[in-house]
Amino acid sequence: MFGKFGRIRAQRGMLALLAASTVLAGPAHAQDAAAPAPAAPAAATSDSAMVNLVRLLVEQGVLKQDKGDALLRQAETEAAAVRAGKPVELAAPGAGTIRVPYIPETVRQQIKDELRAEVLGQAKNEGWAWKEQAAPEWTKRVTISGDIRIRTQSDLFAKTNSDQIFDFARINALGPFDVSGARPFPFLNTRIDKWNQLRLRARLGIEAHVNDKIKVGFQLATGDDNSPISTNSLLAGGFGKRDLWLQLGYLEAKPTNWSTLTFGRMENPFNSSDLLFDHDVAFDGIAAQVDAGKFIGENINLAIKGGVFPLDFGNPNNPSTANTKTKFAQKYLLSGEVEVGAKIADNVDIKFSAGYHDFSNVQGQLSEPCLTAEGVTDCSTDGLRPFFLRKGNTLSYLRQIATRNVPNPPLLQYFGLTFKYKILDFNASASFPLTDDVTVGVRGNYVRNIAFNSSDICRNGVDGEPFNNGGTTGIATVPTICGGGANASKFNGGNQGYLGAFSIGQKKIHKWGDWQFEAGYRRLESDAVLDSLTDSDFHLGGTNYKGYFIGGKIGLFEGTTLGARWMSANEISGEPLGIDVFQIDLEAKF
Repeated sequence: MFGKFGRIRAQRGMLALLAASTVLAGPAHAQDAAAPAPAAPAAATSDSAMVNLVRLLVEQGVLKQDKGDALLRQAETEAAAVRAGKPVELAAPGAGTIRVPYIPETVRQQIKDELRAEVLGQAKNEGWAWKEQAAPEWTKRVTISGDIRIRTQSDLFAKTNSDQIFDFARINALGPFDVSGARPFPFLNTRIDKWNQLRLRARLGIEAHVNDKIKVGFQLATGDDNSPISTNSLLAGGFGKRDLWLQLGYLEAKPTNWSTLTFGRMENPFNSSDLLFDHDVAFDGIAAQVDAGKFIGENINLAIKGGVFPLDFGNPNNPSTANTKTKFAQKYLLSGEVEVGAKIADNVDIKFSAGYHDFSNVQGQLSEPCLTAEGVTDCSTDGLRPFFLRKGNTLSYLRQIATRNVPNPPLLQYFGLTFKYKILDFNASASFPLTDDVTVGVRGNYVRNIAFNSSDICRNGVDGEPFNNGGTTGIATVPTICGGGANASKFNGGNQGYLGAFSIGQKKIHKWGDWQFEAGYRRLESDAVLDSLTDSDFHLGGTNYKGYFIGGKIGLFEGTTLGARWMSANEISGEPLGIDVFQIDLEAKF
């Protein structure tokens, strides 16, 4: 581009010289055309305009006669030099004199036309916008973003792990499941390592500003299933195609510059760590935020947040095989949070938040007596079984199975959550510059299920026998916690969790050489949070674990990073279950 503009300026200079030469050569050619003759009297008219001009100035008294004669001799000398083909050198201008060559209007217009034509031609050839192909106005209000992550993950199990840990998620999915022992139980893999599993995460999002008050957006993401906690897709399966899911779809309204309302399926609107919600969890419902910090000061942030998020509206035709229907309460997540942040001297940032999350009506309830051995397929509380179980939460029987003189009946059961979940979530973080480029950060998180009540363990007696992390002894016939006797075992569980982490490096990685490092420790008891929504990577998801993590990433190119993480966890209580996870990620964002 600049080379072409250089040629354009050169062409303008040549045209200017040509114009100046034309102006200067005019009188010379006029003199050249005049026939050589003896000097005319002062009052006579000459063919040379220059001679006539000098004579007129002498006659008017502007020039003295001696100076006029000198100018006449100079003009005749220069004319003779031009006729002989010799260059005419102009006298050096005096100090402060500016010499401006005259360029005719036609030449100036020609320069402008040529410049315009060349610039427009270059714009067209190199893909600049021009009138015929200018971008529509709406494209200025639309933003497209996305990322691709290729991960290799190794799941490494301790050789001393118990091999008697039930896969309750699969039991419920296959259910109602016969727990009499006549059918083999599904168990989790706890001893066979899985090396270098390749996984893909691909996400594409579009966000559009409809006007200065309304914004809409959606995001598509990969995933092996509709689980809320992972958008990874395993790269295996005979080259089969991969699924895409609607990860986000929302409408955001800003009635004022200090308030926001969001409707639909949105990113986590709260300041929570993955002890409570995995990074991939998206929220369905309505969220509101008030930025009260605008009324306090420039360096203070105070946000008040809240939301209503439906979990399950329930089956309107339950039981489907009975003419008398059963109604049970709809499940919701009701959340609120206060977040305070401040920037203090020397670029130190601090932030604190306190949140409350009430998972209403998720606790399982024992059904009315249900004659499953006589062909009844739906019991009154079947709809209370939880979605997307992982491992760690305490579960109990949902069905009160009744029999009428049926020998050795099948015990067809579902499992539900033993406890209620109303969670306090406290988060704090601080960061400060170590050097101009390097930032140090610390963060912490504490969660507590304040609805946890140990008296709920055996609230339904033997018929509602709970199972958590105490093994499988006697699950088919002998209660292990609530039945008493020689086979009774003690409940193993708790309702708290915490995380602490330290980080160092650049706040964001933009280019080659940028880096980040983080290390920390975490502990999460069995019923501190729902095991279906917490981090899917540490301990391969769920609750009832403790352990450390360490990892970092480095910039390869703009928008491209390479990272690695090691996570090591063991069970807190119950059957032995130690799991280490090693991940290497190559990620590009746009």
